[in-house]
Amino acid sequence: MNLDTPTDTQATGLDTGFIKRIPNSRLVDAEKSAEAAKKAFEAQQKPEVLALAAHIKSGWSASKRAKVDIEKRLLQCLRQRKGEYDPDKLAKIRKFGGSEIYMMITNSRCRAVEGWLREVHLPPGDKPWSLTPTPIPELPEAEEVEIEETVTLETAQLMAANGVSSISVERVSERLQEMHERIRQEKTDFAKKATKNIELHIEDELREGNFYQVLSEFITDLSTFPTAFMGGPFVKRRQKLVWTEDQEGNLVPAVDLTYRREYEAISPFDMFPSPGARTLQDGYLNIRRRLRRSDLNALIGVKGYSEEAIRGVLEEHGNGGLRDWMAIDQERAELEDRPHELDDPDPPIDAVEFWGSVQGSKLLEWGMSEKQVPDAALDYNVNAWLIGQWVIMARLNSSPLGRRPFYSASFETVNGSIWGKSPPELMRDVQSICNATARNLINNLAIASGPQVEVNVDRLSPGEDAEDQWPWKIWKVIEDPTGHGKPALQFFQPNPLTAMLLKVYQYFFDQASEQSGIPAHVYGSKEVGGGAGKTASGLAMMMNAATKTLKDVVVHVDTGVIRPAIKEHWTHVMLYDKDVLKIGDINVVARASEYLIMQEQLQIRYGEALDKSKDGIDLAIIGPKGRAKLLREYYKLLKVRDDVVPPDTELETMFPGPGAPVAPDQATGLPIPDNAVIDAAGARPGGETLREAA
Repeated sequence: MNLDTPTDTQATGLDTGFIKRIPNSRLVDAEKSAEAAKKAFEAQQKPEVLALAAHIKSGWSASKRAKVDIEKRLLQCLRQRKGEYDPDKLAKIRKFGGSEIYMMITNSRCRAVEGWLREVHLPPGDKPWSLTPTPIPELPEAEEVEIEETVTLETAQLMAANGVSSISVERVSERLQEMHERIRQEKTDFAKKATKNIELHIEDELREGNFYQVLSEFITDLSTFPTAFMGGPFVKRRQKLVWTEDQEGNLVPAVDLTYRREYEAISPFDMFPSPGARTLQDGYLNIRRRLRRSDLNALIGVKGYSEEAIRGVLEEHGNGGLRDWMAIDQERAELEDRPHELDDPDPPIDAVEFWGSVQGSKLLEWGMSEKQVPDAALDYNVNAWLIGQWVIMARLNSSPLGRRPFYSASFETVNGSIWGKSPPELMRDVQSICNATARNLINNLAIASGPQVEVNVDRLSPGEDAEDQWPWKIWKVIEDPTGHGKPALQFFQPNPLTAMLLKVYQYFFDQASEQSGIPAHVYGSKEVGGGAGKTASGLAMMMNAATKTLKDVVVHVDTGVIRPAIKEHWTHVMLYDKDVLKIGDINVVARASEYLIMQEQLQIRYGEALDKSKDGIDLAIIGPKGRAKLLREYYKLLKVRDDVVPPDTELETMFPGPGAPVAPDQATGLPIPDNAVIDAAGARPGGETLREAA
């Protein structure tokens, strides 16, 4: 081999065993990379950047210390949901011996809550929110001034034409009121149109941004942990497959970059509020992020992120750094079915996302301009990302009100605290007692499944094994040297306590519904009571009363998540979307707690109303049009198109009223009068019967 002529392998810089050659292009790239890393490091050593990093680290450390007890609760809830004992409890059970059975009562209740909440918040063909304009739109100050100027001009013209006496104060006041009412009506009509337009726009973005999928994941966390969290909208740059025409007119695929608003369910393990925070908008907030290298690569070139810092992070991670494991990571990974996560040779990069208010003077010291921070004495809401020592992003909160795009709700709230109570916590004592009872039941059944044997080993013949037993076995024993005459083996049957233990288990199993507030019928139990529960209407009333606790949970989700998330999305659209017909005075209605939760009850009530109004006095009172209106509402609840009921104009032809033109009788050819104008003998008021007229 000619060593002076590099092979293809040598040209790529690979070791052939003889010599390693590196092309000049790779040397240049390495020099550029080293120079970029040096600049990035120097940029991070600026006093303002170091001060910002120290500020974030200080809050991060305090948040982690404050959450130690909460993390224990989170792990307990997750174990209980999965049907696993706490490590210390399992050690005690194994020391005692016997069964390790775990009754999955908590899991069945949690799954029932999930299904019920999804049915309410994610109804097929509907959505759990809507937008409505405010009843009385506020007029801008400029329009108020314009109205006054217009009325003043009109008054002056009338006074000039007809004299001063032709205008009174009452007349001017009436004219002002008339113009106000006209403009308000115009604005109300415009507001309804604009609200409908923006509602459709937001709904389309929610579906593209995985809002409803994230809401489903949020519901799972809500039924498991003390508090569930959700974030958004976050603007993300995503690849999208589009179809374009080539030169020959054929459709060909292409990848386009697009920006869209997305949502995400954030694990309670990753949320770190400030130690004294009462809400997510109080104090500061840290979110632990687990990023892949591809996530950071996607941030290069995104406005607001430091490319130098991101490249410095990638360089340090490639050299084995930025692995910041927490104490509970291994146990959490095992409970979340990722037991080998720590063995990953390319682990995720730990980042801290910081949201909090900072004094303006510090922001100025950190390098922000006076335009961004006009008053050094005031506090400003900022958002920053810290990875190791690298601050990859720091900017002012873009929300006009300084709100953070994170939302939370609990199954049971605790006033003055972000962390509430979960179904597993509410029924933990019951779960523990049922587990203990079930273990004792299994152990007792095992012990009582056969006879116990008392053996005098001194009387067994040599070679006889007392533990080796089978039917019809002949035991070889020696004579009793004491002379008492007692048998060498005595058999006795332990008492089975099955009936008593089952009663205890059943009692505490029923208490699970009382303690958690999750009624038995929600998870399909047949034990919904007798008496009134045997009828449809009685059962409906019982179910309605039993689900009051769950209705409170729906209200928690509506007020804590749905309403603020939609409001934030609407604000984002108002700020940045230019192709949407906008309105600045709207209300967000969370419909789950006010409307969707009543669907089943409304169906029953409408059915009863239709049953009563099909004939008799009720039908005579409401008439065909009234019954048609009931039918339309009933079919709307059943998700059936309301055009199955004819319009009122067609109903007038089908069911003519008194004095209306009527169709002729097929037998006589004469008009058939309304029943109200025919007497009991079948005669008209003039005395002529239909037969005589024929």
